[in-house]
Amino acid sequence: MNRAAIWEALAELWLDTELQPCQHAHIARILHDSGLSRAEIEAILLYEVAPAVWSNLWSVAGQWSGFDAQWLADVCERNLRQRSQRWHRLRCRLLKRLMLGPIREDWAKVIGQLEGR
Repeated sequence: MNRAAIWEALAELWLDTELQPCQHAHIARILHDSGLSRAEIEAILLYEVAPAVWSNLWSVAGQWSGFDAQWLADVCERNLRQRSQRWHRLRCRLLKRLMLGPIREDWAKVIGQLEGR
């Protein structure tokens, strides 16, 4: 599975809409099919996807229909290249609550689906 599919699935967590159980299951299915460990998936979430899309849920008029796939791939690819850099990792850890706080409940549901497989 290509990494862009994982990025797109995880980015759904930051759309300005209430996710339904079928969407949690869809995200979990993509993550499961990736074959990656939970630790690697959580690293992708924190260091690649969250820095790209987290501000959407803090915006008054956030994106709700989906992120542009090319834009998302470009930004996540840049974050992937920066992932090994100390400053990028530090910035992500410092902003972790702001970035991941709003998706905490949905992420728990996705993990529950993922671990139930």
